[in-house]
Amino acid sequence: MLRVAIIGFGARGLGILERLVSKILHHRVNDEIIITIFDPISEGSGCHNPKQSPLLLANTVASQMSIFADDSIIKNEFFIRGFNFYEFLCYKSYHCSKNGYYSRSILGKYLEYAFGFIQKIALKNIYIRIIKEEALSIEKQNSLYLIKSSNHSFGAYGAFITTGHGLSHALALEQKIEAITSKDTVIVKGLGLSAIDIFTLLSTGKGGSFKQNKMGDLTYLPSQKEPKILAFSCSNIPLMARAITQKENQEVYQSIHFTSQAIKKIRNQKNKLDFQKDILPLIILEMQYAYSYTYLAQNDLQQAFLFKNQWILNEHKQKVLDKYIPKTQQLNFRHLLNPINNVHNAKDFQRKLIDYLKHDIKEAQLCNLTSPLKTACDVLRDTRDILRECIDFSALETKSYYRFMEKFIPLNNRLCVGPPVRKIQELLALIKSGVITVLYNPTVFLKPKLHIKDAFNNTYTATHFLSAKANCSLQSSDFLNSLISNHLGQLNPQSRCLEINKNLELICNSKISCNLFALGLPTECLKFYTFILPRPFISSTFLRDSNKAVDTFLNNTLLRKTEKNSGNTQPATKVKD
Repeated sequence: MLRVAIIGFGARGLGILERLVSKILHHRVNDEIIITIFDPISEGSGCHNPKQSPLLLANTVASQMSIFADDSIIKNEFFIRGFNFYEFLCYKSYHCSKNGYYSRSILGKYLEYAFGFIQKIALKNIYIRIIKEEALSIEKQNSLYLIKSSNHSFGAYGAFITTGHGLSHALALEQKIEAITSKDTVIVKGLGLSAIDIFTLLSTGKGGSFKQNKMGDLTYLPSQKEPKILAFSCSNIPLMARAITQKENQEVYQSIHFTSQAIKKIRNQKNKLDFQKDILPLIILEMQYAYSYTYLAQNDLQQAFLFKNQWILNEHKQKVLDKYIPKTQQLNFRHLLNPINNVHNAKDFQRKLIDYLKHDIKEAQLCNLTSPLKTACDVLRDTRDILRECIDFSALETKSYYRFMEKFIPLNNRLCVGPPVRKIQELLALIKSGVITVLYNPTVFLKPKLHIKDAFNNTYTATHFLSAKANCSLQSSDFLNSLISNHLGQLNPQSRCLEINKNLELICNSKISCNLFALGLPTECLKFYTFILPRPFISSTFLRDSNKAVDTFLNNTLLRKTEKNSGNTQPATKVKD
């Protein structure tokens, strides 16, 4: 008998279940397998709860999300074949397109469907049960990890910690927004994806609607139930719109500067990397090249290829740029850092912000292979795995790491993690209608009465303050405290997430907690950008990590037993890393 626990059952936990069941089926295991899942709410959907507002969209196109593995990850072994999100939508007869954006509630239904599908594939010797309670403690007892919740305990030979954002904050926010009326003024801190959600719930969620003219521009038609919204962020501007995609599922940008080989060469020369000196110049160079090639290809493909060859051959990149592209048309990275400047007053900022949003919408509608700007920004999205090689497992110098988190991550998010272009069109319409006012470099005062003052000393009183900043840090909990106090895990001193080795096993005082794994949000920052669903056919990090963790667990338990029983010293069933 093999007993294993999954603690937290959003998409990460579901991914572990898929890998466990697939590999057990591949190895034709006849032993009884008991998989016990601890989660008080979720059955695979996690923060994509089917009960949340259908107005809230996922910010990835349907065909680029799947929970199932594919042969870009799995070679020469069985894996469960299942629908990606787009195929699920078609199967359920939704009106859909492969490059469409759909609600997170429907995405949650897909993930719960996938859980049921995996259960149908599992053979009778695989028992899967959910304990609808939060895991409260974990301790080692002989060869087992004893996991306790309010009313249950379970001894497991291995456990996978895949806790995530949780739903309590999101549900509490929706309830708070329901109570807000047209008499209120709401301060919203943030202009990212969470802010877009809040703007949606406070506008169309209150009964408003958008009307589109022949040019495709939107006008907001208020319901008169909306509050006044005062929004701000550190950068003073929202995330850039996600361009309409022209790429196939497996199509990603192929780097020529910011490559694995280049990073390995640098890492061979020094123990720790300096992001500002070693990495950022390569990223900027890659974005410059992608922008320039796309710019030239729109007018003369032969010129673009001539440029490409000369760019690769010539060490003096700026000379090549100047030969082919006027200075004023070249990618200006400094302008990306600060696209709105020399602001004189609130009206001037409003005008410049509207112009900025109009330009961003225009670029997004040109699509991600024909807009030079969006092609350059997509480089950041498509080279995340290379960036992971630079920063995962504390690869950066400590000062450089903090600078990376403080400066580059917000910029990266603004350039390549934005919402669908429709949402930026809606934001523009809400600003022009007066429902939303974006303030420039304001200060919030909580006493004596909630109010906010912008950089030009304009003061606005308010009735509510909403923070639209997602908290991706590891949250204190009874389970985490138990894990640490029982010396099964520790926090990484730099990133303040759970310390793991490269097999995703927890580490405490330089000792590996064998068969105790952590994936996803509990390791965020030690592992970069863990909170995205797998993209089919591109060797997703989500799936690679899940695969490695499950391989390690099975090699340490079930397959070691198979090896011992067969008398082989090098069993054919051993899973390769």
